[in-house]
Amino acid sequence: MKKITSTNHTTQPSNRLDVRVIGVGGAGCASVKNLHEYASSDLQVMAIDTGSAVSNLGDSIVSLPVGNGFGSGGDSIAAAEQFSEAEPTVHKFVAEADVVIILAGLGRGTGSGISPLVAEMARNSGALTIAAINMPFGFEGRFRNQSAARAHDQLTVSADAVITLNNDDLTGLGNAIGSLNGAFQRADRNVAETVRSITSALTASSGRFETVRESLRSAVNTLVLSGTADGLHAGRTAVTNAFTETAPPLADAVSGVIHVEGGIGLSLGQVAEAVTALHEQIGRHPEIHVSSERQIALGQNIRVTLLLGEGSRPVESPAVSEVVMPLTVAKPRVLIPSISIFDTPYPVSKRGPMLLPAS
Repeated sequence: MKKITSTNHTTQPSNRLDVRVIGVGGAGCASVKNLHEYASSDLQVMAIDTGSAVSNLGDSIVSLPVGNGFGSGGDSIAAAEQFSEAEPTVHKFVAEADVVIILAGLGRGTGSGISPLVAEMARNSGALTIAAINMPFGFEGRFRNQSAARAHDQLTVSADAVITLNNDDLTGLGNAIGSLNGAFQRADRNVAETVRSITSALTASSGRFETVRESLRSAVNTLVLSGTADGLHAGRTAVTNAFTETAPPLADAVSGVIHVEGGIGLSLGQVAEAVTALHEQIGRHPEIHVSSERQIALGQNIRVTLLLGEGSRPVESPAVSEVVMPLTVAKPRVLIPSISIFDTPYPVSKRGPMLLPAS
């Protein structure tokens, strides 16, 4: 049976969640460098790298070089060992955060080696920890893809939610835009939009933050989708656009957050229409958290943000050695011969002569 919870308010500054973003490795640092261009400028941002990617990022980003500045040589184990010297600084950065979003590219040394450690540290501090990561291109080779897969598995354990972006999806996008560089710029905007979407949805849901946290934690993977529309049935169209424009195939959805934003004319009917459209996409079984907010700058547009959890994390069961079975004394077995109708000869009727009455 589905459960729907709803919040409709404009978040006041005192209620705002403390959302912090950490870019790890070359790809993560590139993402946070462009973050202020496409997302909110009041986010607290940190960049971590074993190479030179933390150089010249600007005063608004906390730059944290790790090691000797020459990189990890693609060795995730070496990167993780170098990170120990930076742990106190990172711990202080995440200690007061409500939400920590980690941006990284997996497959190389720093992103694969350090991002799971940062996620574990942020989650242990009590923050809702979300990792938005890029998987390498298939043509980058087996070693890099296997390294990325191992790091991805580690993140599914250390983070509350993992948002997976595949670089292979950029090849088709590059053909549509005209160049691969244009596709990477689009990818940076998508990462920034992901951060903005998460921030908006969770901030608007701050009164139900613990419920949303547990909902995201119960999923194996998380999808973040966003769509915009105007005109008649804008709520429904915005949800449809979110799925048709940016969504990879959705597996088994187990939970979701939908945040609906609109101008001064945003109505309850438009919010309900968007929720109905979401149910048509993912079914009526998943638990859905609904929130809405008026943003005057949107005018007649409706914008929906969707955080969808897919696949249930397995429930941890006690080890075999921890299971105590009651001691029972076996009763002596009484052997009862079995009889089969197929082994029993069919009875033969023996009838004597029949006496007929005399006429």
